[in-house]
This record gives sequence, C-alpha cells and structure tokens, in this order.
Amino acid sequence: MHIVIAGGGEIGGQIAKALTQKHDIVVIDKDPELRERLEQHDVQFLEGSATDPDTLREAKMDLADVFIAATNWDEVNLLACLLAKGLGAKEVICFVGKSSYMDILTDPRTVEILGTRIDRVLWPQRSLAKEIVEVIMVPGAVDVETLAGGRLRFLEYRVEEKSPYAHRHLKIIDWPEETFMAGVLREGRLIAARDPGFDDLELQPGDRILFTSTPMGFTALQACFAPRGRVRQVMIVGGGNVGYMVAQELSRYRVQIVVVDHNEERCAWLAEELPGALVLQGDGTDTDLLESEGLDNTDVLVAVTDNDEKNLLVSLFAKQAGVAKVITRVGRAENRKLFERVGIDIPLTPRQAAVREVVDWLDSENVDHLSLMEENIELLEIELPSTFRERTLGSLELPTGATVVAVERGKKVSLPNYNQTVAAGDTLLVLSERRVAEDVLARVR
Repeated sequence: MHIVIAGGGEIGGQIAKALTQKHDIVVIDKDPELRERLEQHDVQFLEGSATDPDTLREAKMDLADVFIAATNWDEVNLLACLLAKGLGAKEVICFVGKSSYMDILTDPRTVEILGTRIDRVLWPQRSLAKEIVEVIMVPGAVDVETLAGGRLRFLEYRVEEKSPYAHRHLKIIDWPEETFMAGVLREGRLIAARDPGFDDLELQPGDRILFTSTPMGFTALQACFAPRGRVRQVMIVGGGNVGYMVAQELSRYRVQIVVVDHNEERCAWLAEELPGALVLQGDGTDTDLLESEGLDNTDVLVAVTDNDEKNLLVSLFAKQAGVAKVITRVGRAENRKLFERVGIDIPLTPRQAAVREVVDWLDSENVDHLSLMEENIELLEIELPSTFRERTLGSLELPTGATVVAVERGKKVSLPNYNQTVAAGDTLLVLSERRVAEDVLARVR
C-alpha cells in the first residue's frame, strides 16, 4: 500500500516505523532534521506543509491508499485530510487532541455534511486515560490489559530490589493457580516462557514479569505483589483532557481524588464537572502545596501536564515522598527511557495506543495488535485460518521470543495447555517480540 503520513513527530514517526516493512511510506513534515531519522528506517521524507496542495501532489496523493494526519495541530490535520481526500486518497485517518473536535467530527450531523471525507477520527488521549485508570486500580501492577471480553487479564509487575522474588530462580517459584507466567522483560528484550533456559532464569531487580490470569487467579496474583489492598487516594497533577478523563473515570470508584492545575479558569470548570473531587489551583511543582494537600497519604500520583520536564520533577518528588505508585505522561518517546532510568514507575505515552489502532486497521484481517510494550514487544490476537492444520499447542513451534498466552475457542477461553489441540477458527493470544512477529504469523498459517 502507498501510505502518506502528515507529521513525522511522536505519533507520525512511530506509525511510519511500524508500517514501513509492509508498505510504501511517505512522511510530510516541515522539520528537515527528521529526514535522517526517518530515512534510516526506509521511510521517504518530503519536506513541506501537509496543507499545501502541491506538496500533497508531490507525495502522490492520487495513488495513496491511506492518508494519516498526525501533526501536533488539530486544524492542520483536519484541513490536510479534506485536501488529501479531494486529491484522491482512498481513505483518511485524522488524529485530534481536543475533545471539542472529537465531539464535532463524530456528531451524525457533521458526518452527514462531510460524508466520507474523513474515514476515521482517533483521539490518543482518551486511550491513554483509560490505560492510566486500569493501572491505578490494580495496585502493584505497572501495566494491565483486559482480554477476551473481560475473561482474562494480562498483567505486568516490576521486580523491586526488596521484592521476595529478586535473585530467585523461576523454577523454584510457585505462582498461583489459574495464572500463566508468559515471560520476563529485561532491558527491552523478551525472554518468553518457552525460550531455552527460561526455567533456569534468575530474576533481577528491574525485571518485569508478564502474566495472563483468570479472574480467580488475578486475586491470588495480586496478593503476591500488592498485599496492601485497594487504592484510596489519587492525586492528579495536570487538569487537561487526560487528567480530567482520569478523574472522571475514577469517580466511579470509592477513591478520593485531588486535581492540581495552574489555570484558574480550567480549575473552575473542573470543580463544576468533578463535584466529588478536590480541585486546587496551583503549580504542580510546588512541593509545599502538594505536601499540604496530603501527598503523604496518596497511594498513586498521576503527572499528566503537557510538559515532560514538569512531569518528571513532580514524579521524582512524589517518589522521594514515598508515594507507592507514580504514573507519568511522557510526550516524547526519547524521554521514556530517561524517566525509567531515574526511577519513575510507569512512564506512559499516547503513542502506544495510536500506533496500535492504526496498525490494526491496516493489518491482515485475522490479526489484532492488542498491546504494545516497550518499542518492540507486542501482544497479538491471531485467528487461525481455514488452512491451519489441527495439532497440539506444544507442537506449534514458535520462534524464540514468542509464546502463546491464551487460547480462545468460541465462548471458551483458557490459559495455555501444551497438550491441548488447536484448530482452524481458534484464536491464539501470542506475546511476541516485533522482530519475530512475521515468523509467528507464518507458522500459524
């Protein structure tokens, strides 16, 4: 497919890298410094404006199967999509950052006027807010995914220096029933459950352990990593779209919510929209303010301003104050490793959700990309095709760096049993390094 992407920054650049192996990618951006970074991934770079018809024509818009508008400016994305459609792009995807645009573009009256000029509208901030709430409500976990319509959970826990699992071999640890240990993330690489030498692996501080579990197994697993129980108080620094949506969702639970934002007008709006929350006007980096409003009693701090440096300062202070879990929004992907290196528990970015949604839309019909971990590890949902030859799960030889974590047949879902038989029509949930994902798909066809 010929795919043109407007914006080579945080979202557009990552989408381009994710798609370039299978598709012909052109990225349009005004910043000439992006050229070298993108071209090393075999992405064609075109310097210019995505709202300039001549630039769009130069990108061969009349041959474009898909146009993706992913700049940092909603108005540019909207205009670029309309121009791209007018110049012949078959389908267009528009990213927006403001809730007002999302509301307008999904309004049936707007759709009636625009017709199919914009085929899909994506709002990464909404997905990020949902992810933050899921992580908040599972104490001890650094990532949580709900699978198979809520019948399974995929969980990620970090091994801390004082953890009872640090410096222990996997083969001597008995995990709860109805759980499956899928692998260990170490320095950005996946050591999967069926990789050679997995059972002899000694867990190290900083490792992240990946599990799938049933609801019953989830309760027992939580007791292993978070014996303190439920979250009672959450402090949110940053009352923008993400902060508001996190607070709004948390209001459904029995959680005390404190929201801090510097903008007086925004705080007045938040106080009206979030009647159960304490909304404070002030600088989130003001340590006296945070301490006076109960930081020492806070179970989770969420730093989601639109400034990476401010989020980092707030998060580091919260860690020093003894907050058990700190969740930090990271606007630039290159900062994520830095945040982890200085001890931030859970640095998250809207990019992961954005890349996953686009890749799912463009990928083959029998594969969904459920989750992205790190830059190169993902959870795949693969429906076995009609050509698949029935065999036992144990005889399905996946490459090193990949493992089946669950099997779904009709309405029944189960954790992997390597003696069970899998057949065409079954769905496999596979944890895989992205470098071997194509090999995984080849072996299940």
